[in-house]
Amino acid sequence: MTDMRKIFYPESIAVVGATENLFKWGSYIFTNILAGGFGGKVYPVTKSKDTIYGHRAYGSLTGIEGPVDLVFITTPAASVMGVLADCVEKGVKQVVLITSGFSETGEEGVRLEEEMASFARANGIAVVGPNTMGIVNTAAGLYATGSQVRAPKGGISIIAQSGNVGNQIMEWAEQQNIGIGKFVGSGNEGVLGCEDYVAYFGDDPDTTVVLMYIEGVDDGRRFMEAARGAGMKKPVIALKAGRTEMGSRAAASHTGAMAGSFKTYESALRQSGVILVKAPTELLTISSAFDSMPLPKGNRVGVVTLGGGWGVITADECEERGLALPPLPDDVFKKLDSMLPPFWSRGNPVDLVGQPSIELFKESMNSMVSSEAYDAVILLGMVGAGKFVLRIHESAAHMGYYSYDKLEELRQIFDERQSNFLDNIIELMEKYDKPIYPVALISSPGDEMIHYKKGSGYKAIIYKTPEEAVFCLEKQYEYYRYRNRRTTGRQ
Repeated sequence: MTDMRKIFYPESIAVVGATENLFKWGSYIFTNILAGGFGGKVYPVTKSKDTIYGHRAYGSLTGIEGPVDLVFITTPAASVMGVLADCVEKGVKQVVLITSGFSETGEEGVRLEEEMASFARANGIAVVGPNTMGIVNTAAGLYATGSQVRAPKGGISIIAQSGNVGNQIMEWAEQQNIGIGKFVGSGNEGVLGCEDYVAYFGDDPDTTVVLMYIEGVDDGRRFMEAARGAGMKKPVIALKAGRTEMGSRAAASHTGAMAGSFKTYESALRQSGVILVKAPTELLTISSAFDSMPLPKGNRVGVVTLGGGWGVITADECEERGLALPPLPDDVFKKLDSMLPPFWSRGNPVDLVGQPSIELFKESMNSMVSSEAYDAVILLGMVGAGKFVLRIHESAAHMGYYSYDKLEELRQIFDERQSNFLDNIIELMEKYDKPIYPVALISSPGDEMIHYKKGSGYKAIIYKTPEEAVFCLEKQYEYYRYRNRRTTGRQ
């Protein structure tokens, strides 16, 4: 319909309904845009005051002297048609309609939304919403949602039919230092639908992974075409809500979504190459894996573990998810046998029998990732081992047997060693083009999930559990197989 790029890369923005009332959307959006560091012009539009937060206010859009690329509407539903008429007069082609009170409210709301959508289409106006949380583009410093979330820059772009779910995902991303590219709360999708955003993000060079929370799709054919097209360029990951009858009813009352049969959706999404998950936390976990590591080219997994129990759990998880643990090739076996105690496991998983030696882990990891017998490697327990040792020293320090100064010195040493170890993981992924999944022995609530190495396109993800790592590996291999089938025609 129009250039969607200007929705995410505007040079000038007007907020209609801007206010200094801290508990209204006109304040949420306006202050967020300003505080987020947007570099373009921002115009508050209101008849109630001459200035809003120190910025000159305008009585209407048409009173603004310069051009306006994007308009946010936060005024009541009854006023929206008048604002859209001003958009036509001003030449504005992009609108984010925050306002609720449309199809999610019943028959009258449906009528209002149809009137709005017809007018927008007739005049070539691309409308996000109505009933939307807003949008984000970290690359442009544009944070324009109802919450003051500041996720770091990255390649994961989010489409959410629920603003609060999308906001929660960005909150988790901010807490765990996971990079986000763009966010759009699609709301009721009166004009632009989720298929439009999928198609846009599929072509967007700044987006590496498309993440979706969807409750329903009105135009299934267009959506499948968009997902299929985007999925050949980058992973498309979705949480389809409304799997049950009660969930479907809730979706209809929430955004007016046409929920339909979950089994039908599931089949259609899988055919289109969409990777399905069942929980919001899985969305971000899987997306981070795709954004950080190379894809596995097969299902053969090598496992190195500090303790035998974790190796058993990982083996079970792998087999249940269609992943194989081939035996150690002769050359790998001989090398490990020369380094490890005589009571080591002598197989895959490689059990280091409780020896937290970073050199043993490195050698074992190098041997397996360099071998043609394995397509991916899972490491259990080396990351976080320093915390295990520190806790012993902390107990000794509390009892007066150890210096607190020495404790801090040890903490710095362990942090540096772990950082170097994670750098080594990234270097190996670059060298062999295989994913490596480290699982922490001990993790703390404030620990960052992502480790960055300057100058590298890959990142190391620190997983909290073996099943989380295996789940990500399974989904990455599933996507590799889908794209390979589409490209070569082979299963």
